[in-house]
Amino acid sequence: MKQSRIPILVTGSHRSGTTWIGKSLALAPNTGYIHEPFNIGIKFPVVDAPFRYWFQYITDENSIQYQSILDKIFNFEYPLVKNLKKAMSARNVAHVLSDQAIFVSNRIRNNVPIIKDPIAFFSSEWLSMTYGIKVLVSIRHPAAFCSSIKIKNWNFDFNNFLNQPLLMQRYLATYYDQICEFAREEKPIIDQAVLLWNCIHSTVKIYQQEHPEWIFVRHEDLSSNPVEEFNALYDRLDLKFTSKAAQGILETSGSHNPKEQQSGNEFKRDSLANITNWKDRLSHEEVALIKIKTKSVACAFYQDSEW
Repeated sequence: MKQSRIPILVTGSHRSGTTWIGKSLALAPNTGYIHEPFNIGIKFPVVDAPFRYWFQYITDENSIQYQSILDKIFNFEYPLVKNLKKAMSARNVAHVLSDQAIFVSNRIRNNVPIIKDPIAFFSSEWLSMTYGIKVLVSIRHPAAFCSSIKIKNWNFDFNNFLNQPLLMQRYLATYYDQICEFAREEKPIIDQAVLLWNCIHSTVKIYQQEHPEWIFVRHEDLSSNPVEEFNALYDRLDLKFTSKAAQGILETSGSHNPKEQQSGNEFKRDSLANITNWKDRLSHEEVALIKIKTKSVACAFYQDSEW
């Protein structure tokens, strides 16, 4: 695989600002943004063979069936023919051709791939070891995460975890009984979000212990002072922080933006106000439940005063 620049993976839990972070980093010169190759719900995916499960876990034991797929991603090779076959309208054809043009341009320019993908979270270790990528993990307050899942009403089938024995053994054994229960019977959305947050962020704790070279950021810290915090991230990732990048970050995070996401404009928000949106979205009872059920993991990232 031809590769002279070190790719960057932006991951963490979904609803933790990974799109905002990934696109903000991709404002740097000589970078190319790639959106969620592990996402199995995208109509025109950037991979030519979609993965089987949400949060597909790749490790040495099963990597042989996935590596050739991912090699193409890191080389900016877009599955043009497969996506064109699914494009049943002129608008969809235009979308696919646009994606192809962006991939070709990034490949020709030998740009740094910035892969934004929270769904790749559990495969981060293998991706890091295999491709030598720089990993940035976004962490978000459990109440903020749960409130976002509630607003989206995103139910999760926990069989996606249970059907991956290697994943269960490596990272999720602590939650085996709960995952089995939630896989058998759909639970209320807040309970689902709590279990998802615990599964993901308990793994973040493992990553912090085993990979001190990775970058771990709290969504709240980035949101409090975006330009300064992204400037520091650019430096750590060997990216050039330009006036264009600073302006782009201000445009998507400044106080002129709405507090809540707007239809068709989800990624432009008042980042400071967005930090505590969960206090308006959740009832006191829901906050109390989330605090109790996430406490053993959340205490590693958040103090009581941040509730």
